[in-house]
Amino acid sequence: MSDLDLKELREWLHECGTVAKSFFNHVKGTRKSDRSWVTEADVQVERILSERLARRYPSYGILGEEQARSGTNREFVWALDPIDGTAGFVAGLPIWGISLGLLRNGRPHAGLLYFPMMEDWYWAEPGGPALFNGTALAVAATGEWDSEDWLSVPANTHRRFDIDFVGKIRSLGSTAASICYAARGSAIGSLFVSASIWDVAAALAVLQASGGVAETLSGAPFDCTVLLDGSQQREPALAGAPWHVAALRERIHIRRWDRQRESSSAHP
Repeated sequence: MSDLDLKELREWLHECGTVAKSFFNHVKGTRKSDRSWVTEADVQVERILSERLARRYPSYGILGEEQARSGTNREFVWALDPIDGTAGFVAGLPIWGISLGLLRNGRPHAGLLYFPMMEDWYWAEPGGPALFNGTALAVAATGEWDSEDWLSVPANTHRRFDIDFVGKIRSLGSTAASICYAARGSAIGSLFVSASIWDVAAALAVLQASGGVAETLSGAPFDCTVLLDGSQQREPALAGAPWHVAALRERIHIRRWDRQRESSSAHP
C-alpha cells in the first residue's frame, strides 16, 4: 500500500484471524442497541488492531465498529471492521472476515481484507491493481446474463425489494465479501443496504481498483464521506462493473412500504 507496510499489516490480520477462529463455533453473541451482534472476538480483534495501528501510524485517525474512534477528521483514517459478518459468525457460517480500509479525505484509498475460514485475501494499494490471493482482479465482463449468473444481496431482500434477474440471488452475510465477489467478477453485482463506513471502506478500494463502481439505486455515486460520523447509508446501493450496475438498477426496485420507511427516516 505505497508508504504502508503491507507485509506487516497482513501479519497482523492473520494473527487476528487466528484469534477469531479460536472463538468460532462456540461463541456467545450479545445484542447492541441497534440489535446487531457483537462477540468477544469482535472486541479482541478491534483492540489488537487499533492499538497497533495507533502506534505504527500515529498521524492517522481510526474509526472502528465497536469502540475505536479518534482523529476521524484527519486526511488519512483507518476504517476497521474486526468481524464483518458477525451474525454469520455467531450462527457458525464461514463467510466472515477482517476488513481494514484506509480512507483519504473520506474516500477509499487502500484496502486489505482477510477471510480466515477460506484463507482468502483481497487487497488494493493506491495506484495498483486489486488482488485476490495475489492474482489481479477484474469485474465481470459485458454480456448477457444467464441462469447461472448470480447477484449478491442482503438477507432481508425478500422483504425489501422486487428484483427482475434471470440468474440466482445469494446472501453471503458479509457486506465486505459481497462487494469483493463483485470485484473479482464472480458475482454480477452486489446489492448492499444499511452499511457503515467500516463495512465498505476496504472492499470499495478493491472494487475501484478492479474497474468497478458503487452507485445508489437512483444512480448517484456512493459517497463514503457522509458515513464518517459512524452513521449508516441512507439509500440502497449496487457494486460491480459499470455496465452491470446500470442494467441492475433498472431491475431492482424498493418495495413501497420500505420506500416510505426510508423517506420518513430521512426526513424526521
